[in-house]
Amino acid sequence: MMADLRAELGATPSPALPEFSLVLPSGWEEFEPTAAVERELLDRARGRLQAAHRPDLLAQLRAITGKAFGGMRSSDTVRFYAQTQAWGDDLLLPLSITASVRRAPGGGSLSSLVADLIRSKGATALHDDKRFVRWESSSPIEMGTATLQQYSTAYLTPVPGSEHRAALQLTAVVAAPADGTVARTDPFVSQMFLLTDAIVSTLRWNA
Repeated sequence: MMADLRAELGATPSPALPEFSLVLPSGWEEFEPTAAVERELLDRARGRLQAAHRPDLLAQLRAITGKAFGGMRSSDTVRFYAQTQAWGDDLLLPLSITASVRRAPGGGSLSSLVADLIRSKGATALHDDKRFVRWESSSPIEMGTATLQQYSTAYLTPVPGSEHRAALQLTAVVAAPADGTVARTDPFVSQMFLLTDAIVSTLRWNA
């Protein structure tokens, strides 16, 4: 099964990333990591903080947002996805998905990268969808003055027309308390990653 995917990724990138789309749940939006989007999201947050009588948090949020957007722009992130409208009971998931481009070192093949992900990260196919390799990781992350635990699931799939030298990586991240009270095996966390599995499986290239 994994040999098929290594073969797909194995063999000069296309100069432009083809357009692609995902089917998103209700309340979710797609964004590009631009300065204009950063300002727009901060303006939205400012309104919510003022309504909640917490304008004191704006400076901290501005710093967190600036760090997040800077990180996305420095890592070839082309899109990101997040829930912006709450579900029932005011539920906003502590979950986001970024889409970035990965290219083979020196313009070579991505097959060695995939082989390493399988060997070192335990990467597997995304259920029955052999277009993707999927792996999990976790690490602490600084958010303003707080430290959180970051649980991640990443998905890698070849970019059409790149002659198997470029891939799209979708990375889903869940933020949890750093004290370990919410494990990755927690049912709520597990359900969020089942949701991202479903979202990623809807990827379609718009040729």
